[in-house]
Amino acid sequence: MLDIAKIREDYPILDRKIYGRSLVYLDNTATSQTPREVVDAVVAGYTRTKANVHRGVHTLSMEATELQEGARRKVREFINAPSSDEIIFTRGTTEAINLVAASYGGAFFRDGDEIILSVMEHHSNIVPWQLLQRRADIKLRVVPIREDGSLDMGVYRSLFNEHTRFVAICHASNVLGTVNPVKEIIAEAHAHDVPVLIDGAQAAPHLRIDVQDLDADFYAFSAHKMYGPAG
Repeated sequence: MLDIAKIREDYPILDRKIYGRSLVYLDNTATSQTPREVVDAVVAGYTRTKANVHRGVHTLSMEATELQEGARRKVREFINAPSSDEIIFTRGTTEAINLVAASYGGAFFRDGDEIILSVMEHHSNIVPWQLLQRRADIKLRVVPIREDGSLDMGVYRSLFNEHTRFVAICHASNVLGTVNPVKEIIAEAHAHDVPVLIDGAQAAPHLRIDVQDLDADFYAFSAHKMYGPAG
């Protein structure tokens, strides 16, 4: 059995009293608490091995580089990416999606192109495409949800046409908890030669993610929602 008391020791914040009561933290979908081991690792990075990464041949730089690349390899294994070269560190899901919108979108989208989103998207997966829309005559097509909170897949399939250039949809809703059939969503898009970005911020902490099995073109998620550091 899990030793809950022992696990709680990893989170000193749980010793706090809020309005005279022991803290019960239930906001993990927004950001999770950080265990002592992660904090210690961050402190060690700053106090024992701080140096420029990939920019020096002295001992500290080499150590820092190996630590960062080791972390990249662990992320690759965690999501079963084909190569560590495909793992790009950003400050979170929001920045990752903005990076795709600004780089891929800025390079390949033209006037008249269409992007498919869903009505359940977090603002992080809406605003970047709206900003892109300001710079070009791009249309956003939105998939509605059914009464049970699931995506209307029939409407999703009907939105594809010769102008569809991209799909950006969340793996799991931060509001409803709905887990979307992203493998099916990606397969449908790829049948039309359309790449897909999956916002995995809410899914990665709870589901086994295999980007090769999903065949995702882009999969974005945040460490701070899964016991990692913020930023």
